[in-house]
Amino acid sequence: MASVQDSYMLSHEVAEVFGVTTQTLYNWLRKGRIPEPKRHPITRYRLWTPQDVQRIRQFVAEEKTR
Repeated sequence: MASVQDSYMLSHEVAEVFGVTTQTLYNWLRKGRIPEPKRHPITRYRLWTPQDVQRIRQFVAEEKTR
């Protein structure tokens, strides 16, 4: 059975999906280009949902058309 944790991705995993560094991902967050994801209550790691990843996918697609 899948746990709740299985539905989340960590920042390095999301960065890998988009072929960017985690620093690039953090820059997009800092500049407000993508919304801040939920954080783990204990570790404070960012927990990216499939919806968060879809928002980034839309952002990347829009950037490519500029």
